[in-house]
Amino acid sequence: MGADDLRGWALSWLATHRNWLIVLDNVDDPQHVRPVIERAGHGGRFLITSRRATGWHQLSSTVPLDVLEEAEAVELFTGILTHEKQRDSTGAAEVCAEVGFLPLAVEQAASYCAETGVSPRAYLDLLTSKPAEMFATTAEGGDVDRTIARIWSITLDRLKDTPLAGEVLRALAWYAPDGIPRNLLDDLAYPSLIRKPAAQLRSQAAKEVTGRRLRLLKLARSHMEQLADPQALNTAIGRLAAYNMISEQDGIITVHRLVQALARTPDPKDHHRRAKDITSAQQVAANALYSRLPVDADDPGAWPTWHALLPHVIAHTDHTPPESETAATARLLAKASQFHLEQGALARGTAAGSRAAQIHERLLGKRHRTTLTSGTNLAAVYQAAGDLRRAIPLSESVLADSERILGTDHPDTLTRRNNLATAYLDAGDLRRAIPLSESVLADSERILGTDHPNTLTRRNNLASVYQAAGDLKRAIPLLESNLADSERILGTDHPDTLTSRNNLASVYQAAGDLKRVIPLLESVLADSERILGTDHPDTLTRRGNLASVYQAAGDLKRAIALFESVLADSERILGTDHPNTLISRNNLASVYQAAGDLKRAIPLLESNLADSERILGTDHPNTLIYCNNLATAYQGAKNLKQAIALFESNLADSERILGTDHPDTLTRRSNLGRAYQDAKRLHGPLG
Repeated sequence: MGADDLRGWALSWLATHRNWLIVLDNVDDPQHVRPVIERAGHGGRFLITSRRATGWHQLSSTVPLDVLEEAEAVELFTGILTHEKQRDSTGAAEVCAEVGFLPLAVEQAASYCAETGVSPRAYLDLLTSKPAEMFATTAEGGDVDRTIARIWSITLDRLKDTPLAGEVLRALAWYAPDGIPRNLLDDLAYPSLIRKPAAQLRSQAAKEVTGRRLRLLKLARSHMEQLADPQALNTAIGRLAAYNMISEQDGIITVHRLVQALARTPDPKDHHRRAKDITSAQQVAANALYSRLPVDADDPGAWPTWHALLPHVIAHTDHTPPESETAATARLLAKASQFHLEQGALARGTAAGSRAAQIHERLLGKRHRTTLTSGTNLAAVYQAAGDLRRAIPLSESVLADSERILGTDHPDTLTRRNNLATAYLDAGDLRRAIPLSESVLADSERILGTDHPNTLTRRNNLASVYQAAGDLKRAIPLLESNLADSERILGTDHPDTLTSRNNLASVYQAAGDLKRVIPLLESVLADSERILGTDHPDTLTRRGNLASVYQAAGDLKRAIALFESVLADSERILGTDHPNTLISRNNLASVYQAAGDLKRAIPLLESNLADSERILGTDHPNTLIYCNNLATAYQGAKNLKQAIALFESNLADSERILGTDHPDTLTRRSNLGRAYQDAKRLHGPLG
């Protein structure tokens, strides 16, 4: 009996019998099994497994199978590992998580460990050091066609008539596995040679450009879009989804992390994973991300976009080893550093900024302008993080290089001199801050002109230095004239004009002129809410400033209500761990203390100090402030033992971090002295 006769006999048997079950494993196309199902009749059932998700609606119902639950995956791994004999399964959960709880991958890993005696922890190390080899390795006697690497390759072979499918997968490999916006793949619709220019055009068009340049950009983009083939991209995404390599819903793509790991791992034996193709995909992903990141990190309206893209920026840079870093990697890190900083994630911001600077210096050299800019940005990150020991030397070094390479009169050199003066101010080094700020302003007026926006900013900065030095006779007229110039040049509604008005109010407050401070701050706040919005960080800050003035004026009822609303909004908008939220919490505790309500002030100060130590670190200048404020509250509550202990440790830290001559250190030394006097007055001489 031949094969055709046997098939006919089998189908006739099925058609005349009942309660049978036929399993058809790994079916590639529904049409391949349709004739069998139609001739077999309805006396039994077929169980069909397939990697293809679509095309079954006319033939049968479908049951999508997800990855295993963690407990199920560990049970499967442990069962295979200990089938022959007892073995140490420590690390099994970590292996299962690393392979994304995919049943086949869990089986492959467990079988390898069982046969070779390699521990689960050692297998994790092998996955990191030799991923291509481990994805393709199976136990002795295992089915080589059922390894992760082989199934990946076979699936893409079946999609060979859709060559863009492989490119899509390789690009997706450089993002986080979940929540991938589909438009991050749009550049793949262009021919490979113009993908980078297309991304650059998109990035430029996102900036604030007007007039002729904007019209030229729109024309260039229109011409570029005519070269795209979006239907080819749609087909590739659709077929990958049909074969369960990805899933898509409402423009958001999800891809299994193990599929990503394979797509990022070169293998000379697999033509779908050639090193040059993986490198190309890495660049496509980097350019797509950078071109879609918002221009401003401090614009709350852009924060939803930032939050959607940031996980993919982090995944991309985390998956990029040092030998694969490019200028595109550095650009992503620099942008991410700015947003981390704005969001108060100081450690992440510092790490990203430092890595960006290292990449630029290695790729471009120390003398390149981009390297100088990267160093400038990193110094600003250090300064914002309160790490002046690294910020000041770096600022000094970058400035020296800028003067040597660009010249002393270059605008970028002026900016770096201004930044250094600001760092000196933060360090309390007024002897260097004042003359440097004065010379920066004089040179800015000479080179850029008296009406240039940067000149206005530097005039504000110099006034701030005078104010810090207590020289209000020079600070006040400088700020008053600068505000008049800002209103004339930039307009009354410009954000920088609002800042100038806020700064003038601050110096009036320092002079004790509350009659001018309160109406000025009230108008600044009203304009800030109208122009920037009620939820803008600058608006929150100005509400806090107004509350502080109410407190200084003795209007504690309005001060408390305003501080409470500022804190609630800060927690809602910025988050409970944002540095500005810590400031708002400290300010509210301060006004509670001023109102004599130490029962509310002290617990708030205690929790705020603990949070600051956790978020900013014990050596951050703001942490030192919060510690001093808590000690002062203890002193007010007559808890002198705790107050003195805290004052002593705070002074020691201030001397170590800021220096013995810093104004804040001097203030804390005075505070400790007063606490000693209080203790002596209440309890007699200290022993």
